[in-house]
Amino acid sequence: MPFPFSPKAPVVDAFCVLLAGGQGTRLHELTSTECKPAVAFAGGKLVDFTVANVMRSGMAQLLVATQYLPDSLVRHLAGEWRHQFPGGLEIRDGCHLRPGGYRGTADAVRANLAEIAASGADELLVLSADHVYQMDYRAMIEAHRAAGAKVTVAVDEVPLAQASSFGVLSADGKGWVTGFAEKPARPQPVPEDPTRALVSMGVYVLDRRWLAQLLTSEGAMDDFGQDILPEAVRQGSAQVYCPSSNIEGAFYWRDVGTLDSYRLAQLDFLDPAKAPIALPTATVKPSRQMLQAAEYGTILLPGARLGYRARAKRAILAPGSYVPDGLAIGEDPEEDRRWFRVTCNGTSLVTPAMLERHREERPRFHLVAALPFLSP
Repeated sequence: MPFPFSPKAPVVDAFCVLLAGGQGTRLHELTSTECKPAVAFAGGKLVDFTVANVMRSGMAQLLVATQYLPDSLVRHLAGEWRHQFPGGLEIRDGCHLRPGGYRGTADAVRANLAEIAASGADELLVLSADHVYQMDYRAMIEAHRAAGAKVTVAVDEVPLAQASSFGVLSADGKGWVTGFAEKPARPQPVPEDPTRALVSMGVYVLDRRWLAQLLTSEGAMDDFGQDILPEAVRQGSAQVYCPSSNIEGAFYWRDVGTLDSYRLAQLDFLDPAKAPIALPTATVKPSRQMLQAAEYGTILLPGARLGYRARAKRAILAPGSYVPDGLAIGEDPEEDRRWFRVTCNGTSLVTPAMLERHREERPRFHLVAALPFLSP
């Protein structure tokens, strides 16, 4: 499935910053050894979708702001993507720039203002490195310029029940933002549909000089969601941009910030021929065992395997996991919770360390349960 756009001349007067320093705490053990953008997804890594968007939008250069456990991400970007950016792909790690690292998403931009200003760009494109979607940023930059906004936010609609995990916006008929709340307990629905809410995709186009003035003024302006967007709304200078209105067919965007959303999105991409959007990198055909596991809602990450007659339902088998012969996962929630991480929606995360503990302790556990008079 090809991208619905092809590369054109580079957007030389827009500078792109990719925020890739997040830990992704809601993915738990999957990010215990690497940052969230480096987590495996669809034969590559989560970061690949956003970097592919940048490259195929004609951007000549890219600055990547890293911080939490960046080593595997840096190696991946150098090996897979650096050659795609003739103007350079530069890594700027927060822990190397200042003690304690970046204090927030906007602070990551503040720490690199000198390099951004040296580019001469009038607009700054700021992106999150851990979302799954396909988008041409050129149309959004053009819409930002036409509106004369200081900030333009890419938005999508999500079910109201899920909106508390996002920045939620409201806008007037001309697209100007009239309200914004970061992860509100009671999200505001869109007027046309009380079951859905308008949320930020973590994609921003900003007036560089306006942003630089905010970031260098007195007062803490460290985060886009907590500080920059609310200030732009207060000034009446924030605009929304809906990518779904500029493409044919359904628009696919996923924030895979939880184990449940990560598992479900992976299932969408298991068969490359049926993927909802183009895969950003070459991938191999899924194995027979991967396809069989998917029938039960389970994904096998690199190196994960199921033993003879082992079963796993609604599970994520972390890299290198081997489920031993005959073990069933996803059939007894109470038993699963003793050994694995199980979400309230029934997704089980299984890691090699969890399986090793299961192997070592389960026989002793059952012996004590069967012979209570022998317990200390």
